[in-house]
Amino acid sequence: MKRKFKLAIPGIALFDILLYIFFSFATENFFSSYNTILILRNSCTLVIASLAMTMAIMVSQIDMSIGSVISTAAVMVALMVNKGIPVIVAIIAAVAMGAAVGAVNGILIAKFKFDFWVVTFSTMSIMAGIALVISGGETIGFQNEFLDWVGNGTLPGGIYWVIIITALITAFMIWVERKTNFGYNMFSIGGSEVVAKNSGINVPLNRFKVYLFSGILSAITGVIVASMTAAGGPTVGSEYGFNAMAAVVIGGTPFVGGKGGMLGTVFGTILLKILASGLSMMGIEPTWQKAITGVIIASLIIIDVLNEKRKVKNGLRRVYHDVEK
Repeated sequence: MKRKFKLAIPGIALFDILLYIFFSFATENFFSSYNTILILRNSCTLVIASLAMTMAIMVSQIDMSIGSVISTAAVMVALMVNKGIPVIVAIIAAVAMGAAVGAVNGILIAKFKFDFWVVTFSTMSIMAGIALVISGGETIGFQNEFLDWVGNGTLPGGIYWVIIITALITAFMIWVERKTNFGYNMFSIGGSEVVAKNSGINVPLNRFKVYLFSGILSAITGVIVASMTAAGGPTVGSEYGFNAMAAVVIGGTPFVGGKGGMLGTVFGTILLKILASGLSMMGIEPTWQKAITGVIIASLIIIDVLNEKRKVKNGLRRVYHDVEK
């Protein structure tokens, strides 16, 4: 039986629009094609990293190694390009590294049932150490035409190629989520692992796939970060893990898993970047920017939790009403 591809626009998109309108009135140059393109460009790497985190959270887990994989991938590309290794080989090697880390996480968590916090925190620490060792603790600059095109090349009209690349990756991940058995299995496992097992879903295999995808997407993020900055820094991915979690949760995918999805995560990421751009243009100091952003994120999460409780309560009322009948 064919599944219909239904793409519902998440509620966070409305908040993005309202926030964009607010900053357009509150600041002088916010409402411009240049600034809008800049916001989208600045969102690209966090979008891809957040898609990786979305998969883990959808199955009620978390991947703490995302940031360290990003850093290691960026450093690997920089070092290999500087040594004269073909850029395609450098990119493949970086992505293979991410896949290997994801596979290790997946095997330990899915097959051997180790706690996902312990496993991903351990691989996070290991990869962070590797990034520091191979880089000597320094940011490695490089020059490469292809990577410069990936990170900074533009189409007519000023649209960056990296925005197109990110859009294609996002479209593919939404397709995986909404159109494949693997995508449906993620929702099922996050909803109830017991029910998923009883339904014949291979839970360990699907968890393994989640972490494999997460590692690959994280490494791709690292490659793009390096291409945008023409450098590989050993700590460049340090904040991506927590920012990705914030984007996922405010995008409508709760830590309990089983609902939400990739599209909401994209809008959650864009919200963070609209906030960063708008607050900067208003002249607010970086320290206060973090505080204000934190308050807004906390408010959105509280509203979402209260809304879910209201839905559950109304559902119970309907059940009780039907029983009375």
